Amino acid sequence: MKKSVLSALGWMLVGMLVMGIIVWFAMPSVMLIKHKSNRSYDDTVTVLSEALQKKQDWRVLLVNDYQKSTAAFGTMERVGSVNICNPRYASRILAKDVDRGVTAFMPLSIGVYEDKEGQVYVSQLNIGLMGMMFGGTISDVMGMAGNDIEEVIASVTAQ
Repeated sequence: MKKSVLSALGWMLVGMLVMGIIVWFAMPSVMLIKHKSNRSYDDTVTVLSEALQKKQDWRVLLVNDYQKSTAAFGTMERVGSVNICNPRYASRILAKDVDRGVTAFMPLSIGVYEDKEGQVYVSQLNIGLMGMMFGGTISDVMGMAGNDIEEVIASVTAQ
């Protein structure tokens, strides 16, 4: 009996280790979503910003140009991000002290970058999935925000 319990515990630990390895390697592709754009870098940023501003309550706060800000340290292809906020959604999260820790993820950003071959991509965090880890209001709000962002990005990167 004692031997079978130890054996079961051993197999549980092996299973947990294998699962941990799978999650470790799978999470980047699940948490970071990339979309190809058929537009130039500048057009992608412009159309993305315009599409976001047409979506209810969304605002573009800042467009970061990392190629420009890192120029003193070397040259690179076009790389940037669009910082965005939906004050209606943010106010729901910020209403409770217990939920305010996620301000570390605020404002949200959408990445736009060009690879060495000149292909432009739009990248985003899977905030709907991230929200599920927190539950409650955060899950609800991040799920809605994720759906909005998916719609905007799909309209910009559609073939």
